[in-house]
Amino acid sequence: MMKTHKFVSGPMTRAVRDEQKGGRDDHKFDIPTMPEVKKTKKRQQNEHATMADLAAETGLSKMTISRVFTNPNKVRAATREKVAQAAEKLGYEYNALAGSFASGKSRHIGVAVDVSALMGSPYFAKLFKGAHKLIEQAGYRAVIFDITSEEFCDAKQLTRLIRQRRVEGLLAFAPPDDRMRFVSSFEQAHTSIVLIGGRVETKIVPWVDLDNRHAIRLLMQHLYELGHRRVAFIEGSQHIADAKIRHEAFHAMRKELHLEWDDAWQQPGDFSYAMGREAAYRILNSENCPTAIIAANDASAAGACEAICKLGMTPGKEISVAGIDGSEYSAQAEPPITTISQPLQEMGAVAADILLKQIDGDFSSDTAVILQGKLICRASTSQPTTQS
Repeated sequence: MMKTHKFVSGPMTRAVRDEQKGGRDDHKFDIPTMPEVKKTKKRQQNEHATMADLAAETGLSKMTISRVFTNPNKVRAATREKVAQAAEKLGYEYNALAGSFASGKSRHIGVAVDVSALMGSPYFAKLFKGAHKLIEQAGYRAVIFDITSEEFCDAKQLTRLIRQRRVEGLLAFAPPDDRMRFVSSFEQAHTSIVLIGGRVETKIVPWVDLDNRHAIRLLMQHLYELGHRRVAFIEGSQHIADAKIRHEAFHAMRKELHLEWDDAWQQPGDFSYAMGREAAYRILNSENCPTAIIAANDASAAGACEAICKLGMTPGKEISVAGIDGSEYSAQAEPPITTISQPLQEMGAVAADILLKQIDGDFSSDTAVILQGKLICRASTSQPTTQS
């Protein structure tokens, strides 16, 4: 009969059992023991640093650390830098979602914009750049909402985002199409919303826009000083407040300067290249031809330049042309078009500043901010070649 051996399993065998049941041999072994392991927590590679780790590293309280990430504008620059360096060293990532749950705030600011018409355009890019800098510095994130969708198409829909705490406030960019309906929907909105590029008649919703009267005055004075006394006007879309103001300002300045006038010199342009071109054809085919044309925006001014060329003339020589907006149309046209640049980054920054103050409960800011543009003289305007 074969005998069996029994072993005690474990990290190490403590003894060799006797072959007989219950027995123990007389030979004893010196069994080495495992070294004592100090039980200290070592951060694994896939573990994340915590706010407590950041506090220990910097010597600051967790409350101060939290404030650096949620309200950085209320923390000294030296403290922000200290926390930023420690966060980079430890690989700390602030959990915005958890912070939102803890504070009851989303830390998001909505940007309501016509995505198809404005997103990607230099106009929106400059406005957003000015606004985003302040939004980011204040510890917020910008979230885009497309106002062409039914879910976000007007003030009623957009204010629901604030009531649902999805955003703390909204920057609403007036769309190029159907602007009047969109803007008027904000007249009864009682919440943290600031409108950019549009005007609300009531004082409920703040808005930021270009000083259109000043822009027209700059162009009229420029042409007058060059010697022009017969100046035509290509209108913008009449359902847009900016177009109405530019129209009124043009005729007020024309009368102030005692310029000649023919009703054929005013034609609808609808703020578009094609309409500006057709408007210029009608103006230049009139019996008493003007020496200069002011268009309500750069797109229609560029269209007017094409019409002038098709008629065998040169913009800036036989007929001067000027527009408003300071857009790429004006800079890339041949010849480059005299225009009024809009302070777009400043407009975005002012709007963001008003909104952030409102979110903090400060409603003392002006409800209407009008910023002045600058005259950019280019080759499309010069002294008239015929007697004005």
